[in-house]
Amino acid sequence: MDYADLYFDQDGTPKSATYDDIYYSQGLGHAECHHAFIAPNRLPERFRALRAQQHFTIGETGFGTGLNFMVAWQTFLEHAPADARLTFVSCEKYPIAPAELARSHQHWPELRSLALALQAQYPPPLAGFHLLEFGRVNLLLLLDDAASALAELTAQVDAWFLDGFSPVKNPAMWSPELFDQLHRLSRVDTTLATFSSARVVRDGLLGAGFALEKLSGFGKKRNSFRADFIGRCEPPRITGWPSSELPAPKANAGRHIAIIGAGLAGASTAAELSKRGYRVSVFEQQTGSAQGGSGNSQGAVYAKLSAQPEGTTRFYAQALIRAHSLLAELPDTVPHGTSGLVQLVHNPRELTRLQQLSAAAYIPSELAVAKTAEELTALTGLPLTDPGLWFAQGGWVSPALWVRHLLQSLAEPVHLQCRIVELTAQADGHGWCLTDAQGQTYEADQVVIASAFEANQFVQTAHLRLNTIAGQVTRLAVPETGPTLKAVICTDRYVMPALNGQLTIGSTFRLKSTQTDVRATEHSENIASLRLRVPSLLPDDVTIVGGRAGVRCTSPDYLPLVGPLSNPDALWHQFRISLQRKRTEHEAPAEHLPGLWLNVAHGSKGLCSSPLSARLLAAMIAGEPYPVQQSVADQLNPNRFVVREIVRGKREKG
Repeated sequence: MDYADLYFDQDGTPKSATYDDIYYSQGLGHAECHHAFIAPNRLPERFRALRAQQHFTIGETGFGTGLNFMVAWQTFLEHAPADARLTFVSCEKYPIAPAELARSHQHWPELRSLALALQAQYPPPLAGFHLLEFGRVNLLLLLDDAASALAELTAQVDAWFLDGFSPVKNPAMWSPELFDQLHRLSRVDTTLATFSSARVVRDGLLGAGFALEKLSGFGKKRNSFRADFIGRCEPPRITGWPSSELPAPKANAGRHIAIIGAGLAGASTAAELSKRGYRVSVFEQQTGSAQGGSGNSQGAVYAKLSAQPEGTTRFYAQALIRAHSLLAELPDTVPHGTSGLVQLVHNPRELTRLQQLSAAAYIPSELAVAKTAEELTALTGLPLTDPGLWFAQGGWVSPALWVRHLLQSLAEPVHLQCRIVELTAQADGHGWCLTDAQGQTYEADQVVIASAFEANQFVQTAHLRLNTIAGQVTRLAVPETGPTLKAVICTDRYVMPALNGQLTIGSTFRLKSTQTDVRATEHSENIASLRLRVPSLLPDDVTIVGGRAGVRCTSPDYLPLVGPLSNPDALWHQFRISLQRKRTEHEAPAEHLPGLWLNVAHGSKGLCSSPLSARLLAAMIAGEPYPVQQSVADQLNPNRFVVREIVRGKREKG
């Protein structure tokens, strides 16, 4: 997507060349924000009234320079309890370029620390949702036009900042579709403030269920509005496949959550929930954490992207950006590298994909950019003969130590050598009983299953279609002579920069296998493949110093399973007729098993997909705004395969 076309006047005030309008009043932006948005929404007193662990959501229709966000952030820190949380959701069709954003921020020295933090996490211009975290304050930046972005948002907004360029300058934003979304996302007690008193704004808000109060404007603006939502909050409108069959689950009030599995998916989920004040108990059948697919000493943070902005690419592109940001923040106790990653072209199909990506406007160069062999030679430190896709912020991490780092944030130690074999819903429908292999029972309000390919071992999950792919990595002694690898290289194999005098290469693929024995033949396969793609890296004689085999878990469509679980028989009864006759728009939302959640099937991309998936699951559980589009959440929904079978008439009552 394009950056904003703006310029600075003689006073240094940014102005939009596209809309011929200012971003804020000259020299008065901070005061204008308080007058137009903070005070009319009564934010100081509402922040002070927040309860322990309570979450507050602000929605905004024009991010611009981020001034409104920073002022709301500052107000929250000054007035809210220390354990409350804020999510600021803001839309922007034309994001300001980083250098121009930093220049704009120079006008407000009182916000300098917040501005620098925002600039450090500011995302590349990739259309979609971007989550930026600043402790207990989150910014969910939706890079798209406001109506389209909000149509994909799953949230309940407490206060609106109806900002953006004026209706005269930017009439397309102030559309009926925008006001429809304001109605959908608001609830009783939602407030709204806007600088505009134009008739189209007044009529749109009245039609959307808001009661208006005219206020004096700021500066040269004569009037403005504040409003209270008095319309009836309706459930999400049912639109058809796939969203109608996969509605947003209801937030669960239970504060004690059991997580089955202490790999990357489980640990990431546990850490996200712990940050929100949940009591988290993790159960792991092995003798330690990260003993399965998350147990390698090094792993590449990567995902293959396509040139089309379809759901898979949208998810993995957003996941990569989030993973890169977390990678850069890891402490030295977790070995990692951020010197970049290259995906080399190694066959004609990959060359076609690279050419398509180069021509596509969807993927910004800040995320990934095509490079020649000569350019990649300079970046990696190895003489290469093939072009590839360069991820400047990519890299590697020790998955096992990352998992341990995440688990250290928990108040309770992990229950090791504790294999959960049965889940039983409590008689009153509130909570679960977990039974281990020795017959000992544990109770929890909610359960997250994050045990990879063993996730379908329960009665409630037996229908899940999970595939296994075993894979082996090889560790080699770093050659005494030869070039030094400076970045991760991925082809049909990968190789990491040296760690502790060793090169890690991999991985093989044993389809439908759960065997984890280390095989000499697969060491040879890894070495031969790497020599073929990167012949300059390894001498004729190499020393194998070790290896490890693990099992990846995948779904039939190779996307993770993240979200609530439903009873497949109940879905069959409820939707069989309507789905097959394409009449889903008239159906009530499906019911989920209360407090039962899933986060599995990350395959070989878990280092990329697990952090965002865990964040999404935590948002579902806590009732916070989803960090991804609803259409992306639908594509990850664990119930999607059951629904597809019903649609195709292939599923019968179980």
